Amino acid sequence: MEASNEQNDAKKGVLADIQGAIDDLLSAGEKATGDVRSGIDAAIAQLREASNEVTSVAQGQVEEWRQTLEQTTEDARVELGKLAVKAQSNEDALKVIETEAKARRKEIKDAAKKKD
Repeated sequence: MEASNEQNDAKKGVLADIQGAIDDLLSAGEKATGDVRSGIDAAIAQLREASNEVTSVAQGQVEEWRQTLEQTTEDARVELGKLAVKAQSNEDALKVIETEAKARRKEIKDAAKKKD
């Protein structure tokens, strides 16, 4: 799940950049006429299509990873978790992982209590 959070953050950054470009083009388009306006409208349409494709691909990749993780053994999940932690390059990402780990630990403890 940590990888999906990091991927979501990256996706949000890309989508924010694309939205910023769309906003800039919309602003320029308000002042443009004729062929320039048509070109700006086409660029906006292409950016929106690219944004949708990026979102779709990212969602597909996350779902594929989720299915793979569900089919792995507990030992493999532990090793993948360690690799995910080691792959982080900033403290904020590690804080997100820590928060996820604490939440999951609580879920497991609560589920164990219900069984008792």
